[in-house]
Amino acid sequence: MQKITARQIVLLGMIYVINTTALNVPNQLVSRAHQHAFISFLVSGALILVLLYMLTRSSLRFPGQNLFESLISRFPALGRVLVVLYMLFFFMILVRDIRIVSDFTNVVLLPITPLLITALCVTATVIYIARGGARTVLGITELYGPIIIIVFALMPVIALRDFNFGLMRPLLHVDWGRVTEGSWISVAYIGQMLILPFIFSGKDFKFKYGFYATLLVVGMLAAAVIMDILLLGVEITERMMYPTYELVRQLRITDFLDRFDLIVVALWYPGMLLNLAISLYIICYGLKLVIPPVSGKMMAAPIGLLAYSCAFWFYSNSIELFNFNEVWTLIALFFILVLPILIFLVHHPAKNVKRREHGGDVSLEKGARK
Repeated sequence: MQKITARQIVLLGMIYVINTTALNVPNQLVSRAHQHAFISFLVSGALILVLLYMLTRSSLRFPGQNLFESLISRFPALGRVLVVLYMLFFFMILVRDIRIVSDFTNVVLLPITPLLITALCVTATVIYIARGGARTVLGITELYGPIIIIVFALMPVIALRDFNFGLMRPLLHVDWGRVTEGSWISVAYIGQMLILPFIFSGKDFKFKYGFYATLLVVGMLAAAVIMDILLLGVEITERMMYPTYELVRQLRITDFLDRFDLIVVALWYPGMLLNLAISLYIICYGLKLVIPPVSGKMMAAPIGLLAYSCAFWFYSNSIELFNFNEVWTLIALFFILVLPILIFLVHHPAKNVKRREHGGDVSLEKGARK
C-alpha cells in the first residue's frame, strides 16, 4: 500500500466524524443547550482527546502494528474478542448512517423515489468503494476532505450579512446542566475519531494527527451550530430535522445563483458515501484479522447488504432514528470509554525501551522480559 501521510490521517478522521454529525445532531443539541449548543461539542471533543491519547500510548507498545493487530498478537483470544466487539460497534454505525443518508436523500433530493431503492443505490456505491481497499478510501479522502473544509470556511463569509447576533443572547449565562445534556448526544459521534489508532500503525499515527483532526471537526461543527442559531434562531433550529441543510439553503451569492444548496450537497454527498465506506472497510478489515482465510474484499457485499437490511429493521422511521441518539450514547460509551481504558491498562507501553524497537514481535517481547 502507498505510504500513509499525516494529511491523509487528519482528513480521514475529519470526514469520518463530521458528515453524519453535522446532519443528524445540531437540532438535538440546540433543543437541549439552546444558544450554548456549541459548547457541547467542545466538552465532547476534550473527553475524546483524552481517550485518544490513551489509545495512542497503547499503540506505541508495538509501533509496527495498529491496535487491532497488536491486540491479536499479544492476546490471541481476548484480542479477537475485542476486535469482534468493535466490528459490531462500527456495524451499528454503518446501519445508522445508511438510514440517515437514505432518509436525507428521500426527504430533500428524491422525494418520489422509494426509500428502499434510494438506500439500495447508496449501499451499492458504498460496497464498490470499500472493495477498492485502503488505497481507494485514502484517495477519495484526499480529494473530498479539502473540499468539505473549504465549503465550511466559505459559509460564514457568505452568510455574514444575514446573521442576527441578538439570537445568541444571553451568551455569558451558561446552563451547564443543559450543556451536559447536549454533550451526552454529541460524544458518541465525536467518539468515532478513536478509530484512527485501530487502523493506522504506531509508526504512521501520532497523537498530534488525531488532535488536529478532532480540533478541526469540533471547530467546524461548533461553527455550523452557531451559524444555525444566528441565521435561523433557537426555536426554529430545534424544530427542524436538518437545520444545517436549511442553513445552506439560505445562502445567496448572486441573484442568479439562488440554489447554492445544490452545489454544496453535490460536494458533500460523496464525502457522506465515503463515511459509510470507511465503516464498511473497517468491518471487513477486522473480519480478515479475526479469520485470516476469509477475504475482506469478498465480504464487503454480504456485510453491506446485511447493513442495508438492518437499516430498515432497526429503524421504522426517521423519528425513531433521532430518538435513538439518547440510547446510542449509552451503548457507544462502552466502546469509546470503557474499552479504551481497559486497553490502556493492559496494553500500555512497557518501560523497557527495547520493546519499542522490535516493531510488534511478541516473541521478542517475551525474550526481553527474561
